Amino acid sequence: MRIGYIGIGDMGGPMARNLLKAGFDVVVHDLQQDKVDGLVAAGATAADSPEAIANQAEIVMVCLNTVPASHAVAKAVAGGTAVRIYVDQSTIGPTAAQELRDYFKDTKIQMLDAPVSGMIAKAVDGTLSVITSGPKDAFETVKPAFDAIGENVFHVTENPGGGQMMKVLNNYINNIQAVGTSEGVTMGLKFGLDAQTMFDILNVSTGRNSQTSGNLADGVISGVFSGGANMKISQKDITLGVEEAERLGTPTNAGRAARDTYNQAIADGGDQERSTAIFKHVAAKAGVVAGK
Repeated sequence: MRIGYIGIGDMGGPMARNLLKAGFDVVVHDLQQDKVDGLVAAGATAADSPEAIANQAEIVMVCLNTVPASHAVAKAVAGGTAVRIYVDQSTIGPTAAQELRDYFKDTKIQMLDAPVSGMIAKAVDGTLSVITSGPKDAFETVKPAFDAIGENVFHVTENPGGGQMMKVLNNYINNIQAVGTSEGVTMGLKFGLDAQTMFDILNVSTGRNSQTSGNLADGVISGVFSGGANMKISQKDITLGVEEAERLGTPTNAGRAARDTYNQAIADGGDQERSTAIFKHVAAKAGVVAGK
């Protein structure tokens, strides 16, 4: 089957490339022409709109940055003549995922929400976690494509939004870890402890987490925060988590504190930085400079 991919940025682009490497016939669309040109050079076919892709590909996969974009693309694809399965790999939350299903109610198109977890490097090397919900038969049809982009592929439930709920809570926890790790390490630096020594100890102790052994730790030691997605994505993700928790009536104390930290960082210029730079903004409150 031909696969259409819409949204070929930091995450979608590498996923589309891995589909090509696995031998799939891929047609792509993005508002950034340079992204399209790069995928065409790698063997993909270009389409000039989401509608055009939906008229050519039986499976349409998307990875978009905002909820409004997800709505606009789903609505456009729902009128396609070739598409039979729509796969949203964006991180938009379960409420939005359930809303998107309405576009496909009176069509022959099945929808899967299948957000991914992992940094850009994992998207590049095809080792993402793919977290899916929706009709099981549609999942089985698309699974060879999921296997091409991820090493951990899960079908959570047939209930709409289940994959998104799992992704949102994962990111909720991860972003709280980022803020908590930044605060704890800032405390140590202000006292006079060595950054490398702290991370060496944390990574064999109970404080170990995805931040102490990842790009944030590298940034603290070097002073260069080039890892992670754009900080606006982290801000969006923690905000989604807080909003979904509030809808469910579950506690949000730590989440709201982390959201406020990201909001302040964005207000201070973090929208131009990568997510690991959250440490720099936390440390600045204490007069601490990473890498020194």
